[in-house]
Amino acid sequence: MISFLLSCMDGQTTGNNQEIEPKELKKKIDNHENIFILDVRTPQEYEAWKLSYENHQNPKLIPVDRLFMNDPNLLKEIPKDQEIVTLCAHGNRSMMAARLLNQLGYNVKSVRGGMAGWNKVYDVAEVPVPIEAPFRIWQIRRISKGCMGYIVSSKEDNTAAAIDPSREIYEAFLSVARENGLKIIKVIDTHQHADHVSGVAKLTRTITEEENVEALAHFSSLEEYNSENTEIKIHYLNNGDNVEISPRISLEVIHTPGHTNGSMSFLLKYANSTDASKATEDKPQISYLFTGDTLFVDSVGRPDLREEAKKYAALLYQTYHQKIVNLPENTLILPAHFNATSIALKHAEPISETIGLLKKKIKLLSMNEDEFVNQVTDTLPSRPMNYKTIIEINKRILPFDGMQMPDLEAGPNSCGVTLEPK
Repeated sequence: MISFLLSCMDGQTTGNNQEIEPKELKKKIDNHENIFILDVRTPQEYEAWKLSYENHQNPKLIPVDRLFMNDPNLLKEIPKDQEIVTLCAHGNRSMMAARLLNQLGYNVKSVRGGMAGWNKVYDVAEVPVPIEAPFRIWQIRRISKGCMGYIVSSKEDNTAAAIDPSREIYEAFLSVARENGLKIIKVIDTHQHADHVSGVAKLTRTITEEENVEALAHFSSLEEYNSENTEIKIHYLNNGDNVEISPRISLEVIHTPGHTNGSMSFLLKYANSTDASKATEDKPQISYLFTGDTLFVDSVGRPDLREEAKKYAALLYQTYHQKIVNLPENTLILPAHFNATSIALKHAEPISETIGLLKKKIKLLSMNEDEFVNQVTDTLPSRPMNYKTIIEINKRILPFDGMQMPDLEAGPNSCGVTLEPK
C-alpha cells in the first residue's frame, strides 16, 4: 500500500501549500521558531545522513510506514502545539506523512525536495579579525554537506578572492559579494575535490559574464586536470606562489600534500595600515591558513581517495610536521569541511581553531610517523558516495550548467579521519 501511494505521489507535490522550501525552514530555525522536525525515512537512511543544524541536532525519527499503522502511542510522540515539518530523501514520503498528520489535526508541512533540497542550503559567518586588519573574511557553509568556502576581501578597494566554492551553492558567493560591494577577481580551489562538484568554473564564468569583472581561476599545478574545453581563464599554482588580492593582501601558496598529491594551503599575508598598532609580544599579528581538506578543526584529512593510503598518509604526516605545526601558535585554521557529527553548526558562528589548540586537541598530531600512518589508515571512514565520478567531473573544469547533483552528492562530509579506532 505504501509503495502504491508513493508512486501516486511522484511529481504531484509542486506548488502544494503543505510544502515548505528548505531555505524557509532554515529561516525558521535561525529565528528559533517553535517547530518540530519529523524525519520519516528508514533508520538506516537517518543514521547515514540527517538534518543537523542549530538546536535541531537529532530530529525525531518515525518511518512513514509506522505512521500509517495509526498507533495512538506513537502519535503521542508528535506534539500538537508545534508546527510539524516532515522530512525524507526527496519529499515524497514526507508529503504522505504531512497529509496523514494534517488529517489527524496536526499543523504539518513537508520539506520540498527533502534532504536533496536541504543539501543546497547554506549559512554565512563572518570570521572575526582585528579592527586594524586591512581585510575581511566570510565563511560560507553548506549545512548538510559540511562543505565550507571563503571570501577574503580588501577593505581598501573591495577586491576579493573566493576559496573552495561548491557548485551547488555558488550563488552564495555572489550574494555575499553583492551585499558587501565586493569585486571577486580570483577564484581558487585548494585541491581536486572528491565529495562535491567544484564551483570554481561556474562562479568564475558567472562573475565574468554578469558582473563584468575579469575573474581568474586558480588550481594546483600538481593535480590532474583536463582544461581542453573550459570556458574560463586559468592559472596553475605552484608552491611559493602568491595570489594577490590587493597591494596589501595576498595568499601565499603552500604545497601541503597528503589528502591529495596536489593539495595547496593558503596563508593570508597582509600589511596593516601605517597608523595601526604594530604586532608585539602582548598583541601578536594573527595568521590565517586556509587548509582545504588537509587539516580540520577536529581531525586530519583522509589519505585514501587516490588509492595509495599509506603513501599519502606519510605525505600528510610530513606536511603537518614540516609545514603546518611550526607556524605561529595563534595561526587560525580555516578548513574546507566540518563534521556535523562532532560539530554543532550554529547560525553565523564561524568554525575555526588555532594551531596551538589543535596540537593539544588532535592526538594524531603528536604521534610519530609510524604511529600516525598506522592509526590513520586503520580508522578510515566510508568513502564519499560517487567519489570517483566526482573526481572525473572536477578534472574537466566545466560549469556543468544542466547537471542535476542531489543524488550524486548525497551524504554527509566524510573527508576527515576519525580519531577512534574501528
